[in-house]
Amino acid sequence: MSTSRMNIIVATDLLPKSDSALLRGAMLGRSLASDIAFVHIVATQPSDRSLEERVRDATARVESLAHQARRWAQALPRTIVRAGIRERVIVAALSELQAGLLVLGPHEDRGTNDKLARVFGTTIAARALAARKCPVLIVREPPRHPYRRVLLALDLSSNAEDAVRAAESLILSEEVDASVLHAFDQPYLGAVEYLAASEGMSVRYRRLWQTQATVAVRALLRRGSRDFSRYGIQIEDDPPVRAILHAVSHQEPDLLVMGTSGRGPWRRALLGSVANEVLNRAWCDTLIVPDGSVDHRMLVAVG
Repeated sequence: MSTSRMNIIVATDLLPKSDSALLRGAMLGRSLASDIAFVHIVATQPSDRSLEERVRDATARVESLAHQARRWAQALPRTIVRAGIRERVIVAALSELQAGLLVLGPHEDRGTNDKLARVFGTTIAARALAARKCPVLIVREPPRHPYRRVLLALDLSSNAEDAVRAAESLILSEEVDASVLHAFDQPYLGAVEYLAASEGMSVRYRRLWQTQATVAVRALLRRGSRDFSRYGIQIEDDPPVRAILHAVSHQEPDLLVMGTSGRGPWRRALLGSVANEVLNRAWCDTLIVPDGSVDHRMLVAVG
């Protein structure tokens, strides 16, 4: 792969719910001058005598979708159809093509087994995030225009800086309205309110934490952003999942951006993950930037 062009992989299951991901991937490919690959995985079955025929049929359908998306992309997307276990094949393709972005359609709940699959990392999104090969964009809304309102939900980890850099390189043109949300649970606030509410100490304590959080977020943006002054900053003293979902509901962004430090399905299952929970509950498009997934050599400026 040329070091001057990024590869975007768009995975499709050939169902209508994937159409928005294909279109969004094509639009991003044009804006980023990137190469695009439409990828479909044909599931294998024991003693599958129809596999060859199903691969041929899927190839024809993916090629048709690529030609339909040609008007939105800079060039005709490459088509890749392979047989195997979809999660494993997609993750392998990310390495093979050195992808800078994986674009997926929305995940559908198929019942209890699928809920367990989400927890233990066997969906494509979960496997890709655990592999930490590249950022993952989940497309839920039909793309009528480039992203215009973007909300970045950031903690204060080093990966949050990479989330900012990835968003600016992949999404944030000068016209985009971007804001940052930082949410935190104040330590000992309940005890302070119980012991010293009459003295107003809880109010002073809350303001102190908000001030310190604002200073920390500004410092993070100075380190990670090309133009930190473009961001509005919102500090919420709520549990992160609640604060993020509330902000999404009221601000109605086109895109939510998050980093995640999760390093595998067992860690998410045992300790929980803000990104994993928000990913399953938010209604808007979501860009997840796993820890260690950003190749700084491949970050490209949005023109």
